[in-house]
Amino acid sequence: MNVDIIKGASCGFCSGVMRAIKLAREAAQGDVRVYTLGPVIHNPQVVESLEKSNIISVDDIKGLSGGDTVLIRSHGITEELEEEIRRKKLNIIDATCPKVKRAQRICTNLAENYSKVFIIGISEHPEVQGILSRGSGRAKVISSLEEAAKEEKFRDAGILVQTTYRTEKFYEIVSELLKKGRVIKIENTICEETITRQEEVSELSLKVDLMYVVGGKNSSNTKRLFESSSKNVTSLYIETPEEISPRQLTGKKRIGIVSGASTPIDTVNRIEERIKKELKKSKKEGKKTK
Repeated sequence: MNVDIIKGASCGFCSGVMRAIKLAREAAQGDVRVYTLGPVIHNPQVVESLEKSNIISVDDIKGLSGGDTVLIRSHGITEELEEEIRRKKLNIIDATCPKVKRAQRICTNLAENYSKVFIIGISEHPEVQGILSRGSGRAKVISSLEEAAKEEKFRDAGILVQTTYRTEKFYEIVSELLKKGRVIKIENTICEETITRQEEVSELSLKVDLMYVVGGKNSSNTKRLFESSSKNVTSLYIETPEEISPRQLTGKKRIGIVSGASTPIDTVNRIEERIKKELKKSKKEGKKTK
């Protein structure tokens, strides 16, 4: 039985992640150490690889001193932390994704013009925390339809969204908030690349009978892809080729592969090769038993 393997066209790093890694590698030349506030991207294998190139993830700046180099990761940081870094006179490399920077500026602008600002997203996500800090105390995170339904009536508000949020969920929450106020400014700050990946997984998941969703288990955008795919087809959320087993592939005729924005294309290619290897092995074993 021939098995089709269909790889999503958007697999691999997004442009924001590529930029952050490029900036980190350029800075970490010779004996220079570059410290990132939290993992530069949400992919444990990539973070481990970067550590070998003197790009080290730290939880805070307490142990750093003037002259040390700090890279602000693609998710961005809070305004307060940025001010603290400057006070400490640390060298700053700002690798905040341009799409996230735009969302931060929009939040500031909305806070200047509206009495309330709603940020739709995952409250504990570093990107959302960074955006929230720029809301002049007027911003609030809404993480679910239930939270939106509990909001009291308001006069006016601005709304924006985490750049990697699921589009349909964003519109559901916006629809609920529209019932609460008269004047609302809506800014859809979901990244175009995120939308493309979401549309791709929705379409591909209808054409296959097994989907591998590849990315770090701590990656928000990969989780959203997995949720979308799981609605339509059996989906497996994996980080490495070693997680693939022959049992998963039994009886499957069309297998899809999609990846989150923090997954290198090399990992996706190795997963494709592992699937082919397992299928070939199963075919040989099948012939032996006949």
